[in-house]
Amino acid sequence: MLKRRVWQLLTMIVLGLFLLLALYSVDGLIPFLIGLAIVAPLLVGWHILFDQVQPQAKLAWLLAVLFIPFLGALAWVLFGRTPRRHRRIKRTSTEIRMFRQAIEEERVETSNDVSDRYPLTRTLEKLGATGADGHTSTKLLVNGEQKFDAVIKDIEQATHHIHVQYYLFRTDEISMKIRDALIKRSNENVTVRFLYDGLGSQEINEDFIEPLRESRVHVQAFDPVVHPLLVFNANFRNHQKLIVIDGRIAYTGGLNVGDEYLGNNKKLGFWRDTHLRLEGPLVRELQRLFVENWLYAGHEDDKETWDLFADSKHLPEYFIDEPQQENGATQLLVTSPEKDVTIRDGLMALLMQAKESIWMTTPYLIPPPEMLALLEVAGKRGIDVRIVVPGKGDEWFSFHATEYYFEQLLKRNIRIYKYNRHFIHAKTVLIDGKIALVGTANFDFRSMYLNHEMTIAQFETSSIQELHEAFLNDFDESILVDWSMMRKKSNGKRFVEAFCHILSPLL
Repeated sequence: MLKRRVWQLLTMIVLGLFLLLALYSVDGLIPFLIGLAIVAPLLVGWHILFDQVQPQAKLAWLLAVLFIPFLGALAWVLFGRTPRRHRRIKRTSTEIRMFRQAIEEERVETSNDVSDRYPLTRTLEKLGATGADGHTSTKLLVNGEQKFDAVIKDIEQATHHIHVQYYLFRTDEISMKIRDALIKRSNENVTVRFLYDGLGSQEINEDFIEPLRESRVHVQAFDPVVHPLLVFNANFRNHQKLIVIDGRIAYTGGLNVGDEYLGNNKKLGFWRDTHLRLEGPLVRELQRLFVENWLYAGHEDDKETWDLFADSKHLPEYFIDEPQQENGATQLLVTSPEKDVTIRDGLMALLMQAKESIWMTTPYLIPPPEMLALLEVAGKRGIDVRIVVPGKGDEWFSFHATEYYFEQLLKRNIRIYKYNRHFIHAKTVLIDGKIALVGTANFDFRSMYLNHEMTIAQFETSSIQELHEAFLNDFDESILVDWSMMRKKSNGKRFVEAFCHILSPLL
């Protein structure tokens, strides 16, 4: 995404230069520019001052606007502002409200036994998570081959509906393979709905969509953009990855859809990631999340209204209650911008309860100050804190901003592992070997505050042992960062890291 933002800024600069050249022969150009240099920062600064963003981000934007008035103001318009939901038309709000009411009336009550066995589930529920379920099966899928093979197999066996939602869905080989599998099922009278983020999946075009629509696949874009170089709503993107099949099976985790997730990226090489396959009552909550996103993305004349999913006839078809064998406890945490920070609050609550260990994998280690402080306190308390980050970065700014934190964390007895010259994209946390988080949220400002994100909290489920083994393999495949590496850093490298760190609240 960052590369696109840079191109957007360069495009706007070029257009601005052409405008200045056109105005060059006009009398009064210099006074006009001086006046603009005074008025623009004041207007933009006024908006920034009252924006609902973190103080660090607010200060960074104010400094940028004051010291580089034209470019700072332009950058804020492109990337910094928190766009209001003009697309949320009145009909959509009514639809979602009626849908939620119908679901609440049929909601399966949380088992008291689960909450009694795992008291932290009550804490997470108070912070906004769903109720805990003790009969949802969880299977860990490590890397693209495991995930895509399982997804295609389940798609081929679908009988009623397939709901697909992704932040990034490409048009390459694996993407076409999944698209064609969806088309095949739709042609065999399985209802298929395909939802993609308008910015993250800007690669998708009419040539890709037309065969879907010809096969009666319903297609929607979440907050579509006119053109990737002229985006004025770069924030508030839907970063969730979700598949629900027949209301019984669900997938979520770090993997989007693209050939790079199979390791076919020449720059990054092997791609390490983690996904979850779920069956059982928690799938109802994942289905609810998809339908709410679908209703939001719909248009005024859209015939797919709330009752198509949740009236007395259709609700049993989409919201299945099929308990699996007893399996610890699972909960869904969802973060929605301008509404809540459930994932941040839930993660902080769990970190504070750690007694022995905190293990994490994240592609972007750019933590908000309050979360960084919790990790530092845990390290100083003697908790075994380990964080696995990429050996290669897919985004220049984020990669160097991540490495800025290494010295600070090493001082607090926190071990940093750089995945051995490859890219790791998994978003996982393992606490005391008993509690796990697997989802779409990175450990950075954007995931905690600006994106639509989701994660699954697990308490002593069968897949936790699988996650524990995956962490051990990641440690073995990584280089442990030590003080000798810090001392070898050049001044140029330190400057780059410090510069990227200053911009980190904006990334």
